[in-house]
Amino acid sequence: MKPMRFYRVATFLLLTKIIVAQNQPLKLPLEMPPAFSGTFGEVRTDHFHSGIDLRTMGQVGFNVFAIEKGFVSRIKVSPVGFGKAIYVDHPNGKTSVYAHLDRFTGKIAEYVENAQYQKQTFEIELFPNPGELTVSKGDIIGLSGNSGSSGGPHLHFEIRETTSQHILDPFEFFTEWRQTDSYPPFINRLLVFEIDSTSYLLDSLTYKTYETFKKGGDFSVPLPIKASGKVGLALDYYDIVNPNSLRTSIKNAEVKVNGISSFTFHVDKFSFLETRYANGFNGITDNGWNGYKVIRLWVDPNNRFSGINKAINHGIIDVAKDSTYVVDVTVWDHSGNISKLTFMILGVESKVNAKSMPSLPLFRWNAENSYKTDNYMVRLPENSLFHDILFKMQESQPDNFPYPTVTVHNSKTKLFKKFTLEYNTSNITEDLYGKLYIAKINGKGFEYVGSEPAKNSIKAICNSFGKYTVLIDTIPPSIIAQNLMPNAKITSQSNLKFKLIDNTGIKTYNGYIDGGWVLFEWDPKTGMLSHNLNPQRTKKGQWHSLKIVVTDMLNNESEYTTKFFW
Repeated sequence: MKPMRFYRVATFLLLTKIIVAQNQPLKLPLEMPPAFSGTFGEVRTDHFHSGIDLRTMGQVGFNVFAIEKGFVSRIKVSPVGFGKAIYVDHPNGKTSVYAHLDRFTGKIAEYVENAQYQKQTFEIELFPNPGELTVSKGDIIGLSGNSGSSGGPHLHFEIRETTSQHILDPFEFFTEWRQTDSYPPFINRLLVFEIDSTSYLLDSLTYKTYETFKKGGDFSVPLPIKASGKVGLALDYYDIVNPNSLRTSIKNAEVKVNGISSFTFHVDKFSFLETRYANGFNGITDNGWNGYKVIRLWVDPNNRFSGINKAINHGIIDVAKDSTYVVDVTVWDHSGNISKLTFMILGVESKVNAKSMPSLPLFRWNAENSYKTDNYMVRLPENSLFHDILFKMQESQPDNFPYPTVTVHNSKTKLFKKFTLEYNTSNITEDLYGKLYIAKINGKGFEYVGSEPAKNSIKAICNSFGKYTVLIDTIPPSIIAQNLMPNAKITSQSNLKFKLIDNTGIKTYNGYIDGGWVLFEWDPKTGMLSHNLNPQRTKKGQWHSLKIVVTDMLNNESEYTTKFFW
């Protein structure tokens, strides 16, 4: 029998091995100096940024590494969103996500391509079994890219809790990134908003901006701010992690009024169910000027984001006449660097005259709301709004438009939930049924929103308030060859590229070589449809027939055919 001391030593060594293994640093997902274009929890339109964006010097094709051992639990390929993305579950209960990849590698690439050919689709979502695609720490799982709705070459990287799928701040897991950051946030301007009809801000109607001055390590607004009634604060700011990075966001904020903490914001994790609460923090319409970011430091009644730790009176400052308020705003970045802004508010006599309220329907944030005319109807589900509004609609009939243009309320009013817009189309002729769609009018023209026909009407789910109309589309997409002439010999060529053009967008796209389906990849942001020729699937040294069939969102169809020698 072995002595008890042996078992104690063995147990100690085993526990030590486990602890050391748990404390081993994770493998960085990219082997290059870190350069960030986006950080965790940034307030963006309709969402909080769910990870970090690592810049890749304007290029694609860099090795992407698994940060720890595990297995591939999910793979998604989409022409929009994350594009080509890999999800790896790890033994510690975390999931790492690698998105906007240019391509997958090795056994993962083979697994995905086989599934795409089996289902005859480029867009696909796969859930491999736990033992099917295992990876080791440091394995190359893909190459960085610009796929999906990416605005430029980069790697979008996330860490999630596997069970809940709550997203976590990746900076908490990589000391290497935090160590490169010695730059505190820069507070450019303070914005002070009137909250309701009782508010008065000197020389302002809705909000006023105040330039900040930096003295020593802190920021200040030198002259007192004169106001009365309820006001809310917002910051125009930016943060940079290191000289290679673009301007990014803060992680925490706290407001103190006369030394008492009244509002705290802390984002270290959140769920996708609450991501649209980000709209409740947008300070102004475009969320910033010239690379600066604007974040509100008060909340509306329907902003229930879990990162709001404290919001006394919703973070609103109620300014009384002849009172003085010393306000300290402190912000932290993701590496713990701190900046502080101090200013004073003086309560003055209100110059607000009795404001006559327009005769408009009141939409409550916590109720279902609807508005109907002979031409259209708007329906908002409960909790769509962040606060009550006096709802307004404007209708016009521009020349050469088949249906009226409607401006649904105000684009500055952000939504937590989407709404339904329905148009009366009882006057439509039978030949055009199914060719109508609702479009949003923006600075770039018309944007397809939806086309769900109902009895004598058409409806769509709309993401935001703004200007809408109904248009007709009977024109099929254009298919324009980029590197293939009719009946051409392309023996040295490795791919086929086609430009697709359509007003409403591309719904389906399929390519066939010698009558068999082949994989074409679709990139809406460039309008490019491409196929990589593969001698394992298409024989070399002979003539082939090619057919491409494309439909748009209204099911208008185009077909392209030719022959080529490869």
